[in-house]
This record gives sequence, structure tokens and C-alpha cells, in this order.
Amino acid sequence: MLSSVAWLAAVAGWFRGARRVPVLREVAEAEKPIDRYPSVSVVVAARDEEGGVGEALESVLDQDYPGILEVLAVDDRSTDRTGGIIADLAARRPDRLRPLKIDQLPDGWLGKNHALYRGAAETGGEWLLFTDADIRFSPDCLELAMRYAENEGVDHLALAPELLSHGVALKSFVTAFTFVFGVTQRPWRASDPGAKEAVGVGAFNLLKREAYLQAGTHGAIRLRPDDDMRLARLLKDAGYSQGVAYGTGCVSVEWHQTLGGAVKGLEKSIFPGVDYRLSAIVAASLLLFLTNIWPFAGVFLARRRPLRLLFGADVLAVLAMYAYGPRVSGYSLPPQYVLLHPFGMGTFIYAAFRSAYVALARGGIEWRGTFYPLRVLKGDTRSN
Repeated sequence: MLSSVAWLAAVAGWFRGARRVPVLREVAEAEKPIDRYPSVSVVVAARDEEGGVGEALESVLDQDYPGILEVLAVDDRSTDRTGGIIADLAARRPDRLRPLKIDQLPDGWLGKNHALYRGAAETGGEWLLFTDADIRFSPDCLELAMRYAENEGVDHLALAPELLSHGVALKSFVTAFTFVFGVTQRPWRASDPGAKEAVGVGAFNLLKREAYLQAGTHGAIRLRPDDDMRLARLLKDAGYSQGVAYGTGCVSVEWHQTLGGAVKGLEKSIFPGVDYRLSAIVAASLLLFLTNIWPFAGVFLARRRPLRLLFGADVLAVLAMYAYGPRVSGYSLPPQYVLLHPFGMGTFIYAAFRSAYVALARGGIEWRGTFYPLRVLKGDTRSN
């Protein structure tokens, strides 16, 4: 019963706050263009991304940005055709794209963090945009983002991408994941300097170079698999302002092609995201089961009327989230997916336990072909 009360209170907070996260395209298009567009350096880290890095980079290179734009693509020890694709594009677009090849990973670094750090050091833009090698941008994305950031006076802007997924099972899981993220991370509070929440998004982290340097760069989070969120925390702790917006219609990503791939992809992030605390995984999973899975059966099976009413309230809260979420974010979600919510949430719980189990059983995390011992990763957690 207490779990339901806690969940309903959290959902109520989500309803109050979710509408405060703007859809970038809607708000930026309503604003006037700014007088001066600062120079921007886009840093893309890629390791074995031959399947999508070409299209991703082309969508960045095709930006209709009024200011100076440079793109640095970092080939981080790729063993496939990634480096060749980057080199070919750089030869065709030398005005905007420069390649950087990394052959060795120094001790004490995660590959992606090191690649982004090196890339940022090789660029000179007033603003930095860190993004992934599988993201697609609309041609006006960067112009709208910079217009919004300058008009709102923020030092860091994170855009939540439109998550494209194929197949009913995968889409159900992705939807459950996004709801859990919204309820637990409360992105609408990131802009409040007095709130503890800070949100970063690997698909689109736009920030002032000065803020990046003063906050400590990726050098301060060398071994954090959740580098996007940790970078946001560094910036906020350093006193820099943040903004979060939905990137619907501006930024998109195909978040894995299969359900199994999505679950495996979360191996490296869920357990580190709770600072490797198994107790946090167990407690959160139990709460989600009692409030997002069991009530769908309990509303029919419970014998006591107060319990049936409480379970009914849990189910109604979920129904309301599925109805309200697409309205505020602009994402398209068929209403019948609410019926699959217990499946999607159950898969998320499984992914959370799997993330913890794999890390503990292996004694570390394997990411992009490199193994990182848990004792080293935990040491980095304590130092931060």
C-alpha cells in the first residue's frame, strides 16, 4: 500500500512537471532569430558504427546553421569501415568536417569519454555539441537549439531525441523506459538552480565551451558509463544553468533494432546509474513491480475493496500517462500500447537486474570491446 502511495505521488509530480518541458520546435519557431549565432563545434564519437555513421554525419553536415559550424568525427579504434567512411566524407566536405583517429585508449578512461574529450580539445567553437554516431538531425535543428539556448540564457541544453523503434515488443519496452526516466529523473527540475536534478542526453548535449572547461571536462568523469548524465551534474554543480526540451521533429535515433539488443545495451548504464548499488536495483524493481505490473491483475484478484481501489488508482495513473505523455512531448504512441505496459515494465525490471548481475558476475563491464573492472569503476564513483 505504501508503494502505491509513493508511486501515485511521483506520478502526480510528473503530471505537474512534464508540461513544463517544452518541445523545442514549438517554442523556438515562435521566437525571433538571434542577432548573432555563436560558433559551434560538433563532436561525434564513433566506434564500429559503419552501419549508420555516414547518414548521421551527413545530417550534421547539412545543418542550415547561420553561424560558423565545424564537425569533428572521432574514429575511436574502430575495426570496421567506420574510419574509411569518415575519411571519405571529410574529403568531400573539408569545409566542415575533420577526422580524428584514436589508436590507443589510455589507462583510466572509457573509450567514448576519452574520444569526446580529445575531440573537444581539437576544436575551437564557442559552443560544443556532443552527439552520438547514430543520431539524425533535421536541417534546422542546431539553429533552433541555439536560438532557444541564447534566448533562454542557458549554458547547457539537452534535447530528448525521438526514439524510433520497430516491433510491438520493442516499442512497449522503450515506452516504459521513457516513463520511468521521466518520473525518476524529473527533467523539468533541471532548470531550477536550487533543485538537485540534472539531465544530460548523449544524443544532444549542447553547452558553452567555457562551462565545459570550468566544470572539469570529461576528464572528471573518465570512467563513468553514464557520461551524459554525469556531465550534466558536473555543469550544475559548477553553477551553470541548464535547459531540457523534447527534440521531437528535430533529433531522432533508432534505439536498437531488437528487444534483446535494447536490453543488452542497457547493461552498461542501469547499474552504474545507481552507483553500483544492488540495494537500489532491488528496491526500485520491487516498487515498479508492485505499482506497474501487479495492479493490472490485482484490480481483479484482490478480495478487499480498499486494495482493489488502490490497484485501480495505479492502473488509472498509467492510463493517464499514456494519454498525456504524447500530448506534451509530441511523440506518436498508439493508445493500445497501454495494454502492453506490464510487459514493457517487466522487461525493464529484467534489464535492471541483468545489468547488475552481469557486472557482478563478470567483475566489471564490457563496453565496445573493452573490459573495465568493477573495482576501478567503483573507485571512480567514490572519487566523484
